[in-house]
Amino acid sequence: MEADNAVAQATAAPPEASRMHPPTGFTAFFREHHPSLVHTAMYAGATRMEARLAAQDAMTDVLRRWDDIANPVAYARQAVLSCFFKARRDGLDRLRIKQVRHGAGTPEARLDQNLTAWEDKQWVCQLLDSLPAKQREAMALVVDGFEPSEIAALLGRSAEAVRQNLREARTRLKQALEEDEAAHQVAASMRKES
Repeated sequence: MEADNAVAQATAAPPEASRMHPPTGFTAFFREHHPSLVHTAMYAGATRMEARLAAQDAMTDVLRRWDDIANPVAYARQAVLSCFFKARRDGLDRLRIKQVRHGAGTPEARLDQNLTAWEDKQWVCQLLDSLPAKQREAMALVVDGFEPSEIAALLGRSAEAVRQNLREARTRLKQALEEDEAAHQVAASMRKES
């Protein structure tokens, strides 16, 4: 029922097109992939409502471009993330403007101190990218759930070499985290002073 309502909404605009039927295959595509688009947006940090709206906007975009898209699944996944991030950014901008009008914030203030899941993932990737190649490979495989002996077999190294790479990587990452925390504390104290 929900999928039928969403298909009807996606195909409703513009008014002159409302008399036409969706292109061949779109309805089946919508029913199959709409739930996964909602989950994709939620994984990126959307609430259920934000995710549903982003998936709806993405499907509307897919419908408009149906005949021109070579890979509708990939296009829809990218579109749902773009729709969610645009809506979130627009919402934060409106909230920031409202706060400034009421004297509750400054235009440059960050509203959300908590990172979304997507931002967390990007941050972790940046940290891993800062490591030397051998350490980065070993840590990436640890993050994926492999044991040092399995990593050694996959990379063609000795288990001891992998353990050494992991020790050095952890040391570097700990130092980077401590530097990041110190920078946040300095920034916070500067905000308090101003």
